Amino acid sequence: MKVVVFALLPMLTVVAPATAQESGQGGHSSDEIARKLADPGAAMVSVPFQYNLLGDVGGHHRNQQLKLQPVIPFVGEHGKFLLRPILPYQWNEFPEHSQGQGDLFVQGYYIPTPPGRKRPTELGFGFAAMLDTANHDSLGAGKYAIGPAFVLVHKAGPWTSGALANHVWSVGGDAQRQDVSLTSVQPFLSRSLSNGWSFSLSSETSYNWKASDGDAWTVPLGGSVARVIRIGRHPVSLGGGYYYNVERPESASRWTLRLTVTLVFPE
Repeated sequence: MKVVVFALLPMLTVVAPATAQESGQGGHSSDEIARKLADPGAAMVSVPFQYNLLGDVGGHHRNQQLKLQPVIPFVGEHGKFLLRPILPYQWNEFPEHSQGQGDLFVQGYYIPTPPGRKRPTELGFGFAAMLDTANHDSLGAGKYAIGPAFVLVHKAGPWTSGALANHVWSVGGDAQRQDVSLTSVQPFLSRSLSNGWSFSLSSETSYNWKASDGDAWTVPLGGSVARVIRIGRHPVSLGGGYYYNVERPESASRWTLRLTVTLVFPE
């Protein structure tokens, strides 16, 4: 299986036309943009394209995903609302050869921090929803699901830490498919470096309440590194990471290689 996106790897070390400290579009430095990208509560428009290569799926297979994950902020007088849709496109070898769009997952958070006020710790609450948009049964759950969502962020100097959490229950969809009851928690720790570089440690842990005991937990642990560069005056973040599932369902992937290209639109 050919993986064209590996051609993006050398771009991580490309020297951008402008230096990382130089202020570009809107007067934002690359270091400032890197710090905001590490903060899931930041009111900044960004459009990440995330590629995942999933290894050892169902034994020795490899699946691929390309996720479009725009962050769309709405800022009001008393706070901000962040809309975070995730639309995956998948190329699967397991459980069967299939290709197409997966289920759309949407999260929305309200954070009661007025514009212009800086708080070291922010707590937001909102909703999560999964929509049955998959092109094929093997690419999605076949259900519509909804539930609560939360975000917690703490900023201290170059460090940003916190977690995203949600739980969704199925409320409709194919009656022949298994109901959905899924809890997800995404803790993270990120540090901003100089010249637009940053690194982070994170997990995307989930617990499937409808699965058997041995297949309920998925616990990936790993890290990533990213750099904000400029193409002309437009900031772009390039990143890569690796995650290993220390706990997983029997047929799930053992490891994930991740590459990310994020288009950034500062205020």
